[in-house]
Amino acid sequence: MKAQTGKLFDANKQLSSSFVNQVYLDNDGFVWAATRNGLNKYDGYQFHILKKETSQDMGMASNYVNCILQDKRGMFYVGMYGALQSFNSYRFHDIKVHDLNGKIMPPYVTCIVERHNGDILIGTSGHGLLRLTDADNAYQIGGALKDLISVHAMIEDSHNRLWLATEKQGLVCYDGQKTQYYFTEGDFCADLRSVAEGKDKKIYIGTAHHGLYVLDKKGGFEHVAVTGNLPIVA
Repeated sequence: MKAQTGKLFDANKQLSSSFVNQVYLDNDGFVWAATRNGLNKYDGYQFHILKKETSQDMGMASNYVNCILQDKRGMFYVGMYGALQSFNSYRFHDIKVHDLNGKIMPPYVTCIVERHNGDILIGTSGHGLLRLTDADNAYQIGGALKDLISVHAMIEDSHNRLWLATEKQGLVCYDGQKTQYYFTEGDFCADLRSVAEGKDKKIYIGTAHHGLYVLDKKGGFEHVAVTGNLPIVA
């Protein structure tokens, strides 16, 4: 058995920035790195960099890229500081973001998820949760989720429940009918950074200063002791 070795990519070696907000594997096996200074696509040999000033004919809105998602049809959605865009591999397209009153606003997009039913949901910092309604528009979601302000991360689990790691409301679980809240006390409310469903179908929560937590059989979250107070942000 041979030891495995890795490669470090940073601003001094191929990447456009060492501040990487997301690493994403697309439907064709390409790896994308969303950074604070451009969008990077890795083909297995080298990174190809997309930046606003060098891709003017493509219509890229910002170099500050937080997240990227490719839907089942192959369309990419890119979340940026101040913009939400779709991307068909050739051109970027602006998507207007509307608040609960219908007013168009510049978003700070933090995460994007495609639900099992095909809905595209967009998490933001400052304007809660959005839903893409057509190719040109996304609207803030009201109802049970209207009070959300800042969403750090979200998933839809295998039971079609939405899990949202937020800044003000802690961890929010929404099953379409009822809403449950976790980690609403003390420092934990602002400490949540990531949420994932494991191969064991358990829900895992990463925090900035308190390690990793897992949903137990009793419906509460238990600290994974080996993670201590390590930052688990992705």
